[in-house]
Amino acid sequence: MDSKLCDAQTGFESLLTALLPALAGANLVYGAGMLDSGMVLDYGKMILDDEINHNIKRIVKGVEVTEASISVDLIEEIGHTGNYLTHPSTLNHFSALIQPRLMNRENYENWSTKGRTDVHERAMERARELVADHQPKPISEQAQKEIHEIIRETEKELKVI
Repeated sequence: MDSKLCDAQTGFESLLTALLPALAGANLVYGAGMLDSGMVLDYGKMILDDEINHNIKRIVKGVEVTEASISVDLIEEIGHTGNYLTHPSTLNHFSALIQPRLMNRENYENWSTKGRTDVHERAMERARELVADHQPKPISEQAQKEIHEIIRETEKELKVI
């Protein structure tokens, strides 16, 4: 796959394709990994789309706004010149932040020293890890029997037609 197919525009289109329906209340997103109007499936883009969808889900969840969550009492206690970063309350509410899994947040020098990988390269590496390490759960014997029965029934129908 030509990695140039999966560029900033691709990511932006994936974001808009998923974000607007999600904000409207949709709970299903299609097209993960698709490029070239669905003619190509790219594992790296699938991982990128998962990252986008993970963040959209967090955004749509919203932020709880209560006296406790915005620390009204703490603001009154510490004041406008105090230090909030070291207060335990800050860490308690830290989960409200979005923590990207693929984005590189290092400075340019560190990123460059480590090989200057782009997000698609990192996504492809993650896809390779998932494929190499995946251990599918075996399906139950009952499910296997039902699947075989569906296949037998379908084969019978196809022979009749």
